[in-house]
Amino acid sequence: MKIRYTITEKDNVELDQFLWEVLWEPFGFDRDVRKLFNLDSPHIDLMAFDDGILIGGLVAYFISDTEVEIRHIAVRDNMRGNAVGRSLVERLISLLSSKSANKITVNARSTSEGFYAKLGFVLVGERFEHHLFTKYGISIQPMYLKL
Repeated sequence: MKIRYTITEKDNVELDQFLWEVLWEPFGFDRDVRKLFNLDSPHIDLMAFDDGILIGGLVAYFISDTEVEIRHIAVRDNMRGNAVGRSLVERLISLLSSKSANKITVNARSTSEGFYAKLGFVLVGERFEHHLFTKYGISIQPMYLKL
């Protein structure tokens, strides 16, 4: 598996399409739903490939000089359980080690809370409902990892 930054506009389009197919299309969300979650701040976009095929992606935004928030992480269904998500988060941590960031936060879907807990993220704050996910029985739990 190879993990790298998005480099070209083609990479950005490919990652955007991948995130939609994995994270939002299964719920029937509009194609441009990702725009609802974007922030106007610097971000890190990572892509994971296996034999040239995109198998995972991660988008993390700088909330401040010291805090980064994972906004999107997705792994192709047939690659789950192969440490793709773990590798993406570990690469993010590695990249942040040379910066002033000392905390990674995430608003984890209830379906991915266990994944983040295994990586050392801890619960913070109250679980909440998000209007897009409530009807699917999915709630959101804020979590963080101290670097």
